[in-house]
Amino acid sequence: MLEEEKVIPVRVALRCRPLVPKEIREGCQECLTFVPGTPQVILGKDKPFTYDYVFDPCTEQEEVFNTAVVPLIDGVFKGYNATVLAYGQTGSGKTYSMGGTYTSAQENDLNVGVIPRVIEMLFRVMKEHADSVVTLKVSYLEIYNEEIIDLLVPSHDKSPINIREDPKGDIKIVGLIEKVITDAVEMVSSLEQGNSVRTVAATAMNSQSSRSHAIFTIIVEQRKKSDKNEVLQSKLHLVDLAGSERQKKTKAQGNRLKEGININRGLLSLGNVISALGDENNRTGFIPYRDSKLTRLLQDSLGGNSHTLMIACVSPADSNFEETLNTLRYADRARKIKNKPVVNHDPQAAELQCLKQKVQELQVLLVQAHGGTIQLGNRTPNCKSQEAAMEVSRMEQENQKLRKALHDAVSHHTQMCERVIVTEQTNEKLRNKLDELRHHAGCKLDLQHLTEGEMNEQIDILCQLQQSIINLEKESAEAPEIEEDGEVNSDDNDSVRDKRESDPFTTQNALRQAQLSKELMELDKVLVLKEQLARKMSQSDEPMYSQYQVNIQNLEAEVTALQKEKEELVSLLQNAKKDTNTAKVSERRRMRLQELETEILQLKKKVVEQSKVVKQKENATRTVDKLNHDIQTLKVQRVQLMRQLKEESEKTRQWKAQREREVLQLKAQDRKRRYELVKLEREYQQQSNVLRRKTEEAAAAHKRLRDALQRQKDASSKRKDQNRGMEGMAVRVKTWLSNELEVQVSIEAARRPLNSLMDDRKLLAQELASLKEKKEAKLPPSKLPRRSFTLTELIESVEDNPSLDKHIESLESEIELRSAQIADLQQKLMDAANEEKQKNCWESMTTMSEVKCGVKWLMGELVSCKVSHSQLENEIEQAKMDIAEIQKSLLEEQRLRVELETEQQQQLLEWGQRHQEKVSQHFPRTRLTFHMELFENVGGRTFLALVG
Repeated sequence: MLEEEKVIPVRVALRCRPLVPKEIREGCQECLTFVPGTPQVILGKDKPFTYDYVFDPCTEQEEVFNTAVVPLIDGVFKGYNATVLAYGQTGSGKTYSMGGTYTSAQENDLNVGVIPRVIEMLFRVMKEHADSVVTLKVSYLEIYNEEIIDLLVPSHDKSPINIREDPKGDIKIVGLIEKVITDAVEMVSSLEQGNSVRTVAATAMNSQSSRSHAIFTIIVEQRKKSDKNEVLQSKLHLVDLAGSERQKKTKAQGNRLKEGININRGLLSLGNVISALGDENNRTGFIPYRDSKLTRLLQDSLGGNSHTLMIACVSPADSNFEETLNTLRYADRARKIKNKPVVNHDPQAAELQCLKQKVQELQVLLVQAHGGTIQLGNRTPNCKSQEAAMEVSRMEQENQKLRKALHDAVSHHTQMCERVIVTEQTNEKLRNKLDELRHHAGCKLDLQHLTEGEMNEQIDILCQLQQSIINLEKESAEAPEIEEDGEVNSDDNDSVRDKRESDPFTTQNALRQAQLSKELMELDKVLVLKEQLARKMSQSDEPMYSQYQVNIQNLEAEVTALQKEKEELVSLLQNAKKDTNTAKVSERRRMRLQELETEILQLKKKVVEQSKVVKQKENATRTVDKLNHDIQTLKVQRVQLMRQLKEESEKTRQWKAQREREVLQLKAQDRKRRYELVKLEREYQQQSNVLRRKTEEAAAAHKRLRDALQRQKDASSKRKDQNRGMEGMAVRVKTWLSNELEVQVSIEAARRPLNSLMDDRKLLAQELASLKEKKEAKLPPSKLPRRSFTLTELIESVEDNPSLDKHIESLESEIELRSAQIADLQQKLMDAANEEKQKNCWESMTTMSEVKCGVKWLMGELVSCKVSHSQLENEIEQAKMDIAEIQKSLLEEQRLRVELETEQQQQLLEWGQRHQEKVSQHFPRTRLTFHMELFENVGGRTFLALVG
């Protein structure tokens, strides 16, 4: 048989990663055992799996590559296609093994994965093939939510990618870019470019979880220098599958949940293809490649023309027992797939090249026969196409430059428009001011009716207005510069404001500011009221005082005038005595003099009266000032006395309270210690009951599962001995279905205590780690939930003498116990869910009558379960109603309690007021002090209202 016709199975390499810190903290145990010297692994206690390669957690990346991948690289240069496929649950180390996150900065890292090592080896082997011209091309794609995305093309240039099949059955990807590579640096750059845009996200199980299937393809084309017609073209697919995941563990929501569903859907289709290819009894020969795009792309790798290596990545933690079991079964089925790799020659290319050469030779002969020259017409189209391509490239570059220039122009225009709008607004304001000033400056003055001083004053005003106009014109001319500076300052202010706003304000500072603002507002109100009062008093007293002053001045002026007139009359009378002819005139003057004396006396009386009034006003003012000063002094003395009394009372109260606290503290210490002891005893008893109940539940589930498996085994052996006649068929089918149903129910029932045991072990492991840290730091251990101590240990913890070593030993024993229970349950579940049993369980029903009997019985069971479910729902609803009534009653009781507490507080306040009144009777107060307190307590509002 030729080498091209050999049937080669898919090779499987099992790789197990170490326990991660999170699993160690949770107390997880390893559920895988590696058999030394053989490629075999044992899951649990006695479930062996054998593969082509098995790598334990201590195996280095280089050993994995040299052992499993290097033979594929050698085959690639011989013309064979090859595929390296990484599969496993999320967080099992697929991307780490493949090196999907490799960058050029990790060039000297010894822990790089398969892809960078393949790149390095390809170019090293290329140098050894000096007799061939080797051309390398790469493509990089991902399948995200059942959509193929080219990772080597920018997002804005992406075009739809379709999968096609040529007449020979080979898969072609239409629209996928194949980039020509000249050196290793360029290939690594392409890998980095694809990794930078690959879809990754964080889940509860992996902070950098791949959310898509990625395929990095290297195309190797070899042309012999000695024989250019011989061409070998091979492909190397490096596949990093997204991990299978459970929503319960990943806590995925929204887009992450949708991605997980699509990932599991693609992996399910891949599993169906692997199962169909590995099933030797598949008579139809139908393989469901078209169920997903992933299986379409891997059609040649699975059952086709390729050397395929599957790297099955698993976790050794028993918390991932079920996922590890599924991966091992998955890989075991993949070993049964048979591929038929062949050397990929390109006969059509060689034949086409030969025909072209013959055509050229015939053209040369034809031209020579006609005596002409050789016209390389066959090269003209190529030259024209190259020129057109260069022209298109040049135009695209120019178009790109113009687009950039247009974008810059639009941005600049937008900025200028905004600046113009702001400038126009500023100019409008300045223009309005300028017009107003010009209006004032251009007004006419009546110079004829102005005095010299007024004219000088108006001239000064005009000069000031003209100077203001000049200043405004300068500001208008400098507006753009000011605006630019304003923008800079605005940016600075914005940055300062942002910085200020970014400073965190504590709640205490905010409350303090609010309190200060409130006090300021109250102070402003008081100031306003006082100013109004002072204004009213000034308005009521000052006019009267001014009027009295004016009256006094007027009266004094009249008195002065009358005195002057009197003196003149006296002088005239003296002259008249000397002249006898003027007796009558003298008599009139004498009478006038008497009248003047009378008026002078009256005016003097009025002046004296007005002076008395003014003096009384001054005396009253001095009296009021003195009273105000006395009031302030009394207020200060009252405040000091009250403060002194308060301090003395506070000292006495504190002394009594301190003594009472000491007494109560001494009394409460023993009571608290007894209460803590009783509480810890109760908690210990409750925890013991919970642990005992969980242990009993696990044991019961284990027993039910074991009994169900035994009954299933007995029923299976009995069915082999029974005849298959119509007599007893219904009983036989019912018994068999009942046993199968009980087994499945027991399996699901056993999963619940298994999860509970894992949760308990996780908490115990966390507490154990905390205790070890406390022991190293020599600090007392902090309380953690779900503590499980002995009563003696609890008493020691109350007495502040913790025994960390005993606690640690107790926790380690409990963790070992739970790990043993977990391993036992997992082993039973694995035995119950045996793949061969599940495959053969339905072979007992071979006739339509048996199927009808089985369906009838199952329908009856379903109806019975529905009725029971409905009854339970009714009971739950009734229980919810009862709970609602109880909660309502509880709320009513709480409301009554709050009312009683409020009433009690009011009574306490009343008693306190009465006590204060009795105390105040022992301190007599003056009438002035009483009025001061009355003014302060009642408030100044009534007083101000009376004054107003």
